[in-house]
Amino acid sequence: MNLGLEFQNRALYTIVFVGSFFLVIIALGPGLFGNPSIPYISFQFEAFHFLCHQDPLRSFTLNNSQMAVCARCIGIYGAFLTGVILMPFLVLIKRVKFRYYFRFLIGTIILNFIDVLGNQFEFWTNTNESRFLLGSLFGLSSAILLSNEFFKKLNTED
Repeated sequence: MNLGLEFQNRALYTIVFVGSFFLVIIALGPGLFGNPSIPYISFQFEAFHFLCHQDPLRSFTLNNSQMAVCARCIGIYGAFLTGVILMPFLVLIKRVKFRYYFRFLIGTIILNFIDVLGNQFEFWTNTNESRFLLGSLFGLSSAILLSNEFFKKLNTED
């Protein structure tokens, strides 16, 4: 069955998929494994110690245990994994030029930056849900930016 796609860089795609899958699993923290251990002692917290502030007030919980990363970071990692899974379908829908994907990525970075600054200077108070949503936009845009590198739509016009 030919879906009109050419798979390119299969090994790299597999590495990105498996890596992002395990990244999300680890980021969910000890609650995923039913282990409500003390935060910052489990290996999950140590794995993200230099990447995320891991503030308990800005983190979701799973099974009454804080996730290993904040709401924005879990949004980034989860949406990136979702984007990697959806890559073949995104390419089938329409092949968009790199510059538009890049602009979308830059736009999501600016939105996150504005959100952080607005909260920092007390123009507004963001919530874990808003942090998660903006992080998800960034993670998805990052994956979409890579989609043309792994899959190419074949010219199936007759």
